[in-house]
Amino acid sequence: MKKLMILLLLFPIISIGQTLDYGNSIDAAKLCVVVQDNSFSTNKDADIALNKILSVIGASKRFVIQPCGNISNAVAVSYKGIRYILYDNEFMSEIANKTNTWSNTAILAHEVGHHINGHSVDVLLLSSDVVKPTSLVDNRQQELEADEFSGFILAKLGATLTQASEAINLLANDEDDSFSTHPSKSKRLNAIKIGFNNAMGNKPVKFEKTSTTLTAEEYFYRGFDKNSRKDYYGAISDYTKAIELNPNFVNAYYNRGNAKGNLNDNHGAISDFTKAIELNPNFVTAYFARGYAKGNLNDYHSAISDYTKAIELNPNDAKTYHYRGALSILMWNLMWLSSGNELTIESYSTWLIIFNRSLTEAFIKIKWFWSSTLSSLL
Repeated sequence: MKKLMILLLLFPIISIGQTLDYGNSIDAAKLCVVVQDNSFSTNKDADIALNKILSVIGASKRFVIQPCGNISNAVAVSYKGIRYILYDNEFMSEIANKTNTWSNTAILAHEVGHHINGHSVDVLLLSSDVVKPTSLVDNRQQELEADEFSGFILAKLGATLTQASEAINLLANDEDDSFSTHPSKSKRLNAIKIGFNNAMGNKPVKFEKTSTTLTAEEYFYRGFDKNSRKDYYGAISDYTKAIELNPNFVNAYYNRGNAKGNLNDNHGAISDFTKAIELNPNFVTAYFARGYAKGNLNDYHSAISDYTKAIELNPNDAKTYHYRGALSILMWNLMWLSSGNELTIESYSTWLIIFNRSLTEAFIKIKWFWSSTLSSLL
């Protein structure tokens, strides 16, 4: 975990909620905080723009789009197998004010281009050394491919070449790019022009979708979108279709479990969380979510066991200590009363000691984690 946080802080991310959500939108918020440390006027406007971009190539939404203030950018990043696009409302608005209203769409299309072209490597894989960081040369090539995609999209949507290029004209420069992650302005403008001309000439383009059949991934992200709008039954239906197409789709089981939990189907949620854990025995949030569902069914011993496993895998999450401590107090309380005892100041103090012990342990671990992480960065 320590290595992951350092990577999130230092690695050059590709750039220009559920009610019971133990991941996904929470992870998006965490990514946002990390990017903050290192526009569209409304979130609805961003969704509308994204749908327009995807309609050009006949694709479904296959990413989570999340507003993220104070990053002065838009970024494409993958985390735990989920693709995200984070954007700064104020940054996008400022760009639009200085250029034209097409610039917002151009920047968003650029980030979509990174995902469509498979550029966004999961930061968990990077932190585990499963894959190596992209070289500067490859980074620059990926930026040009995303620029070409952006030029193609804006041409299809009716922008002029000048309108499609204005954001890069404002943001880029023509300095030597040998030691930069981004190419020079002239190279980027040329890439936009290539994409634009391809669209106007109706030439076949590699990222255009030729089939109307949805993939497991597309069903998954459609389910995520429905879930965020509290359409839990619709989300469950799409997650189920994703699982039918890919029986080993870990996140589909996990998210379907969350949707079932929101409908108070705790038994169904436990079944899905269990399957997710079978496929990925180190799925921390699945243990937490299963513990939460078991607690709802008064299966306190088993719930505490799941919380304990989650703590073993991630000893720096105060929330899990909190829930385990609360259940421990409840069990102690029930055993005390079932033995014919009465509630007294002394017994209440004992319960508080148990609970505070859990919280103190969590805070000590978190304090150590952050101090050691920050010291490694100095």
